[in-house]
Amino acid sequence: MDNISLSNNYRNWTFFLTACLLVFTNFFASLTILPLYAIELGGTEFDAGFQTALFFVAAVLMRFYFGPLADRTGRKIPLLIGSFAFATAPILFIFSSNLWMLALARMYQAVGLAAYFSSASSLTADLAPQDKLGKYIGAFRMTNTVGLLIGPLLANYLIKNNGFSSWFLMNLFLGLLALGIMGLVEAPRLRSGGEANAVKKLAAIVKNKALYPIYFGIALTATGYGTIIAFGSIYFKESTDIVNSGIYYTYFALAGIVASIGVGYLADRFQRAVVVWSVVITLGVGSLLLFLLPSIPQLLIVSSLLAGFGFSGGLLALIAWLVDTAGPENRATALAMQDNTIDSSIALSSFVFGMASGYMGLQTSFGLLGIIIAITATCLLLYTLLAKGVLTEPKEVYQDDHTGKGTN
Repeated sequence: MDNISLSNNYRNWTFFLTACLLVFTNFFASLTILPLYAIELGGTEFDAGFQTALFFVAAVLMRFYFGPLADRTGRKIPLLIGSFAFATAPILFIFSSNLWMLALARMYQAVGLAAYFSSASSLTADLAPQDKLGKYIGAFRMTNTVGLLIGPLLANYLIKNNGFSSWFLMNLFLGLLALGIMGLVEAPRLRSGGEANAVKKLAAIVKNKALYPIYFGIALTATGYGTIIAFGSIYFKESTDIVNSGIYYTYFALAGIVASIGVGYLADRFQRAVVVWSVVITLGVGSLLLFLLPSIPQLLIVSSLLAGFGFSGGLLALIAWLVDTAGPENRATALAMQDNTIDSSIALSSFVFGMASGYMGLQTSFGLLGIIIAITATCLLLYTLLAKGVLTEPKEVYQDDHTGKGTN
């Protein structure tokens, strides 16, 4: 890819991160507010869950198109498409007078999720110097975490004082602003070899066995995150007398910000796999501590810090590892499959965890989940150390021919 001149790099990077922060604020607010809006329209908890599931399923399916598209045409087009979808979806929400209209509007919004997220990760890697990839991804992930902190808080404030329409209008404004700023971002041109069609690019990802442990790590990390997000509030209410259990997610996000800085630095200095499995262990320990929560409520904060650090830091290092291994020509496709792995793992683990908790209770289920994640990550860390890097490539090497052999 052609490099952007150093004189413009700082300005370009600032534009890009600003646009991402606005989009993520828009996204996370929608993720938490629209289920409430479904109930406002007369729906039940099932209806609220259904429209959220429909949103993610639609995004998973559309990523099979938008991931390869970003590798063929460059990152800018999918980013603009995604920005436009996030910006204009609030107009449809305003005019959604029933659950069916809301469901259709959410499917349209899923275009934004499918087109924007993996393309944004790809552009981050495109803009990053190779020896600072972890730091750049850390900065990008930080905009995601800050959006999680700001979006729901701002949305709830506006809705409480002025109703849902006020938030939809604010989301429209944020989305249009993000779209305008993204239009100013310069994306490096792709090197030759980016013309292969979507099927060939997806096949290249499937054939590259060096990617398998990375996707497994992504699935493992998403499983821990998904179950805590989906069942944490219910468990905290049942097992403790803490009035505001939402504090768990505040500390979870703050720990994620710290991880975005610290783990990004570590991922640039040490072997990716070693950093990944070391950090994911803390996610398992954070979940395991929830088992002790009924008898030691003070562990709520400790658990949130460990789990938040483990999820954000683990995912950051996994993205850096994935970028190294996939190579620039298939980068966006590989990252699109990463997002699909996250969404699918969250959906599947929530279903399995829900069934398990029905038999053994939430307390035991969280304890068992923590043990599985911590032991699995520990075994993989030991294997990586003993094998001296068999599971990964050096951080300046990527898989170019999908044979498992790297090229400098």
